[in-house]
Amino acid sequence: MTAVIHRVRGWARAVAWCGLATLAGCGTESTEPAPVATVATLTVWPGRAILTTGEVLTLTAMARTAQGVQTSAAITWRSSDQAVATVSSAGSLAAVGNGTATITATTGSLSATLELRVAPPGLDRIVDSVRRAFDLPAMGGAIVTRTGTAALGVAGSRRASGGPAVTVADKWHIGSNLKAVTAALGAIAVDQGRLSWTTTVGEAFPELAATLRPEYRDVTLADLLAHRGGIRNDPPGAAFVGTTAVAQRASLVSWTVAAAPVGPVGVFSYSNLGYVLAGAMIERAWGGVYEDLLVTRLLQPLGITGLGWGAQAAAGADDQPVAHSLQNGAWVPCEGCDNPPGLSAAGRAHLPLADWARLIREFLVADAGTSTLIAPATGRELFTARVPVAGTDGYGLGWILVTRAWAGGRAAAHEGSNTVNHSVAWLGLERGIGLIAVTNAADPFTSRTAQALDLLVGRMLVFHETGR
Repeated sequence: MTAVIHRVRGWARAVAWCGLATLAGCGTESTEPAPVATVATLTVWPGRAILTTGEVLTLTAMARTAQGVQTSAAITWRSSDQAVATVSSAGSLAAVGNGTATITATTGSLSATLELRVAPPGLDRIVDSVRRAFDLPAMGGAIVTRTGTAALGVAGSRRASGGPAVTVADKWHIGSNLKAVTAALGAIAVDQGRLSWTTTVGEAFPELAATLRPEYRDVTLADLLAHRGGIRNDPPGAAFVGTTAVAQRASLVSWTVAAAPVGPVGVFSYSNLGYVLAGAMIERAWGGVYEDLLVTRLLQPLGITGLGWGAQAAAGADDQPVAHSLQNGAWVPCEGCDNPPGLSAAGRAHLPLADWARLIREFLVADAGTSTLIAPATGRELFTARVPVAGTDGYGLGWILVTRAWAGGRAAAHEGSNTVNHSVAWLGLERGIGLIAVTNAADPFTSRTAQALDLLVGRMLVFHETGR
């Protein structure tokens, strides 16, 4: 199904050893028996799983010495409830009936467990199957229509090392998918006469006239939201002055308008700083603070109460999904990690899947002209191409635009990542369907999380169409 979805790319970015247990395989013969390694730790993969009756899963138990060297050890397996699942001596797990069970692997005095849930076919099971296939800490997904959320599922652990399972109420970092939300807030400001799509940087920041480069004077709000302002993507650390979002946003605006452009105005050049300027223009137009305006003007009317800023889990906490990066083949937690507050309008938000689904529904109805917050003509502007982008139909306002058969024609997509969380959103505009997928991990170097998110989107589309 991923061949049907087609990923929109360009947004983010064997060690051999020979130990005592394999000495004979390294070309050295010995008549002495190899010493038995002492097992210090035992882990089971996966640590959590959601299956449906009849499914079979091969479990892996990894015994390691105190030095971290994997070694062979006799493993015994046991299921806490044979009516839910059975497990063979080789670690072959069979789901028998609905319910929960603990599968325990034991060697000597050590044991490790798998927490299993067997449930009827549903989105949780699909999410978990993709999560396990890519060995991710946790994933979530939702299917949305113009009438509301059709399905929502989550699976996995808040930390890759285990601990609490993710829940449907947990919050996920959506990265640059917030750009579309900033554009929607701009649309409401336009409808209320606070701004127009043609309001310029020069008009919005008259006090910066002395340092404003002439290339940016006539760049409009729509140019900024469409990444066609010629503005560089990210600032240097020295451009962040102050500790609050308001102070840093002001310093970033001053720095940005004085910095040399990276290309001509009117040509696509992805820019987080362009969205910082757009956010500052919006808050000036209303005489408020961007973060507060987003809540009062857009989120509260939609019943969205769970949005927050920065890392979804504080350093050392596991009350929310913890961000992870891939290091030496293992997921390593990034405690309390996110971008500085000044970049809020470009993508520093986290929220529960159900809340993001409400926003996705608002985009679907805005495009259809039936939103109660955004006028029909303004809503359609969000999904009108403003600048060419290779391999697509162009970039609108916060969305990359494409044509897809599964979408009935027009489709919109975006992805977001702060390099330690990853998310993607797809809208089938003609069909009125939205598909969103999230994970609390990111790997921009091998596209591992991107592939997982794409696969989940494709699986969710099949599930929506077939129930399987």
